Amino acid sequence: MNGQADICVKIAKEMGATKVDRSIPPVPYSIVPYQSTHNTGGAVFGADPTPSVLNKHLQVWDVPNVFVTGACVFPQNAGKNPTGPVGALAYWAVDTIKNQYLKNPGPLVPS
Repeated sequence: MNGQADICVKIAKEMGATKVDRSIPPVPYSIVPYQSTHNTGGAVFGADPTPSVLNKHLQVWDVPNVFVTGACVFPQNAGKNPTGPVGALAYWAVDTIKNQYLKNPGPLVPS
């Protein structure tokens, strides 16, 4: 026996369990089986730089000349196709870049 799951099985048996089901160890993550599940997250946007990577304009908090678009900006998966909101956010970022950032490059939101 090795690993935490095996230890839990041993403890359960020593406590008198008559049946113990142990799942097989998880396999390494692969995106291939999830091609249609609309994975999100990774570069989340938010109002505070501590738990987020991007500000509300999709601008990287620490690198103001980098903007990120895509489903990676969402902190969770809404369970639906994110294409519409992703497109809307792309337009939002482009409008901000064109009408604010290019006129005065730098952070658009204080961190």
